[in-house]
Amino acid sequence: MTDPTEARKDALRKFLQNNGGFAKVVSAFGLTQSQASYLSQLTAQESTASFGERSAKNWEERLRIPGGLLVNAGRPVGGKGAVVSALSPSPAPGSPVVNVPLLANAGSMGPGTDIQHDDVLVGHIALSEQWVARRLRPTSTMALRFIHAYGDSMSPTFEDGDVLLVDTGIRDPKDIDGVYVMSANDRVYIKRVRQRLDGVIEISSDNATVKTVDVLNGDHRIDILGRVVWCWNGRKL
Repeated sequence: MTDPTEARKDALRKFLQNNGGFAKVVSAFGLTQSQASYLSQLTAQESTASFGERSAKNWEERLRIPGGLLVNAGRPVGGKGAVVSALSPSPAPGSPVVNVPLLANAGSMGPGTDIQHDDVLVGHIALSEQWVARRLRPTSTMALRFIHAYGDSMSPTFEDGDVLLVDTGIRDPKDIDGVYVMSANDRVYIKRVRQRLDGVIEISSDNATVKTVDVLNGDHRIDILGRVVWCWNGRKL
């Protein structure tokens, strides 16, 4: 079994690498001198610093890393809220892959999550190029993004903490009904969007206990950021 302390350190190193390096992260997130010093100790190649769950959770919050990515690093994909370490089907060794960015921006299935105007790249998830072309048929592989979803208003379609694959090239719900990531009032939402017979675009939740239904009538600005095309549990949408 993977040592969770070393797995967390590796995940933190990858985060620094994907976001411009140590100095840029320290500056971008306004870390204090003591925080920067501890971050340097954690990410040193021969680091002996301890990195328990509480410390990992603090760094997730401090660096706006999706909850669980450091805490659960190295753990296999499991039940509710588990972090993706692999997707089914996994790419065969030596086969062409599509490396899809995993962003820190989270979509809320509840009251909304504050937008991070500068997307923070947490890492990449490799998908089989053949599988993407055959099963997803995206507008472009460059348009694919992974994000975390939080809340329960889209249950049972998604569960709290699931990782979702989004095609950011699909931004007009008039073209195809489905589940979309959208922003409104500086918050990010994930909702089902469909066009009614009268032509009105309706936004709703999948959870029958959550009475969330709205229409796009021009009264409020809503930006469609992309359509959810796959859930980490292997559910195509």
